[in-house]
Amino acid sequence: MRKERILFLIILLSFWGCLSVPEQEAPKPVTPIAQPTVVTEKTNIHFTGQYCSECHERTPVIGGDIYLKYDGDYQLLCRCHHGMSPGYCHPLDINAEHNEKITIPADFPLTDGKFTCDTCHDVYRQCQKRLFNRYTLRGAPYPRKTDFCYRCHAGKKYQALNAHHQIQADGTLDTKMCLYCHAKKPDEKTATYEDVTFIGNTRALCRRCHPIEGDHPGDFDHMAEPPSAKWLKHMADMQTTFDIILPLAKDGKMTCITCHNPHEKGVIAADKPAAKGADSKYRERLPGSLCIECHQM
Repeated sequence: MRKERILFLIILLSFWGCLSVPEQEAPKPVTPIAQPTVVTEKTNIHFTGQYCSECHERTPVIGGDIYLKYDGDYQLLCRCHHGMSPGYCHPLDINAEHNEKITIPADFPLTDGKFTCDTCHDVYRQCQKRLFNRYTLRGAPYPRKTDFCYRCHAGKKYQALNAHHQIQADGTLDTKMCLYCHAKKPDEKTATYEDVTFIGNTRALCRRCHPIEGDHPGDFDHMAEPPSAKWLKHMADMQTTFDIILPLAKDGKMTCITCHNPHEKGVIAADKPAAKGADSKYRERLPGSLCIECHQM
């Protein structure tokens, strides 16, 4: 009986200790607005004009106070969009007023001289019922997404290098371009595919600039070894018949350059099979289909 009383007292004191220590009130988490799997005109809060209270304390005054919640913190106001994917949003809280590298259009508003979501997105325009579409960027639509970026950024300074532009204005080969993929510059006059060396896996090299996700092409991963000698023979016959090459990687697997010629026209002599497709997206689109280079129809 004595042991039971002692055990009871220990348990009681333990509970009393938990109850007697004051707990700090945890900050209330901001709960993202529940979004349906398929957003429609009726369920998207931006396009109905019926959900002003999600972002505003009271009805905004056009040209006056707009009474934003969260002290105007767009990280919270636009909470449904943050964290969707890496690089999804433009960096915020960057001072833009004295940045010589960019030019902010007059109709791109800043908050205390800094970027916010509202700088690029016309939120009020999105709230209009007649604008249920993807034109959420200021000044949209644009032919390409990057055209919008160049509203502030100088296009020539930010355009990516195209390693496929290998012929200079004077018609000579820009040899430094070769080293973006090759361990050393091949002899474009005599080298064969077996002679050239690469700085890495050719598939990885291509995906530095062509981030194709998933299976490609035709929902099937073609980066594999041809399944049988029969396939290899068919590919060899096609190369002989049409005077082309269908190079495989050193491990015998297909790779991006099996179907695509990465060289600009003029790098390889026109009479060589490796020159085929230099002025096209594909090495050789044979009659009816590119696929018959490898697949027997």
